Amino acid sequence: MAQDLSFFHGDSIQSGFGVQTLFKLVSDATVSAKTKLLEIKNRRSAISIGDMFEMQMLMNHLSQLSEMSTNVVAASNAAISSMARNIKG
Repeated sequence: MAQDLSFFHGDSIQSGFGVQTLFKLVSDATVSAKTKLLEIKNRRSAISIGDMFEMQMLMNHLSQLSEMSTNVVAASNAAISSMARNIKG
């Protein structure tokens, strides 16, 4: 069913897409991993298995957050590009 756009005035309220929250999540995860590395470095002792598992968990979490942020931005870019392409025609 086609929409009647004769009443469209372009003055409707639109909201933007903010990625600052995603960037903050990645930044916080990076800080956590760096803090753990600094803690291990400052102890100057052998690394325990617990430290290795914790570091692996922190890096895995950072990787997942980074990948999620990248995918969200890429998906919104694809959606906006698709809308622009359809409007141009």
